[in-house]
Amino acid sequence: MPVVFLFGVKAKGNSWEVTVRVNEASQKIKEIPLVLLGMGKVGGALLQQLLSTREALQREAGIRFTIIGLADSTGALLDRGGLTDLLLAEAQQAKTAGRSFAGLEGALSLREIDSHLQPGSLLIDATASVKTVSLLKEVLAARCGIVLANKLPLAGPWAAAKLFFAHPLLRYEATVGAGLPIVSTLRTLLATGDRITSIEGILSGTLAYLCAQLMHGIPYSVALAQARALGYTEPDLREDLSGRDVVRKALILARTAGWPLDEGDITVEPLYPTELATLSVDGFLSAASTLDENYAHRVEEARLRGRVLRYVARVSPNGGAVGVEEVEKESALGALQGLENAVSFHTGRYASYPLVVSGPGAGPQVTAAGVLGDTIELAKRIERKEELG
Repeated sequence: MPVVFLFGVKAKGNSWEVTVRVNEASQKIKEIPLVLLGMGKVGGALLQQLLSTREALQREAGIRFTIIGLADSTGALLDRGGLTDLLLAEAQQAKTAGRSFAGLEGALSLREIDSHLQPGSLLIDATASVKTVSLLKEVLAARCGIVLANKLPLAGPWAAAKLFFAHPLLRYEATVGAGLPIVSTLRTLLATGDRITSIEGILSGTLAYLCAQLMHGIPYSVALAQARALGYTEPDLREDLSGRDVVRKALILARTAGWPLDEGDITVEPLYPTELATLSVDGFLSAASTLDENYAHRVEEARLRGRVLRYVARVSPNGGAVGVEEVEKESALGALQGLENAVSFHTGRYASYPLVVSGPGAGPQVTAAGVLGDTIELAKRIERKEELG
């Protein structure tokens, strides 16, 4: 809060008497009601960040988020006046202990969320569910803002998803590259009149880690077990290995660029054969060793050509492809390490050398930070719109 110094000066004998009074100037605080859907790893990390940054945000930006709702897939805790810190802590403890909101005192139906929102409120979707789409449409119709960590509403059929890309009160930075400024960079290129010709990138921290381990000589099955033990994979590793999540991210980038592609426009190479798709998770892990020789051979072939294996997504106005590629070791994609993501934008201005955004592309904390950044920017936009009428 700004400080005002008030000075008073008067003569006193042969000297001057100076008095100073320090007053804190009043600052207009904009309260933004906020509902958070999803209390998994990202939602939990985001709640902590919202609470830990609220004083600084109020002081520096004049914005205070009032959390009026938390929801998981079973129920919602709602209070138009704001949930208390005690209740927020209890809710987080319940999720940590594996309990659902439906069993908490005062929990309401998810259908009640819409009635607690008012124009200017924000809703954050940190779920991984397509079932939130109808609620998201209602929220936008009610002139509220939305921030997505959930990719599914944006990656569904274009006829249904185009509403979200066209709406000025919806942001989705964290759906691609976690906290990296990938979507915002693309939007800046477009806003400044550049022409995007193609986009390529490594869009999965899990698969980036797997390819890096393969290049270090680790057998495929061992690298998978390591990734799972480190918490880098979904409970069923095939969710990552199928490439479907990378396809969703590629679709989001393509659609942001103005290319209305659908899933069928992007070919995908899974990192396991179809005959392993119906096995149990344990059965799949046991059978993964049958793929060790094949991937070791691909690694060696790439090495002989001075290249490395990477799981790459490529999109252009005509479609795209997702799969394992050999890339030059010194290239932006070949030089990545560990869980890093990178996206290269080939444009009219960046024709000879693409514009590259790279860095850590996975993890609850960086993803939550990306969501929080979107939430703050959207809150500022709503505030400016209200001030301008």
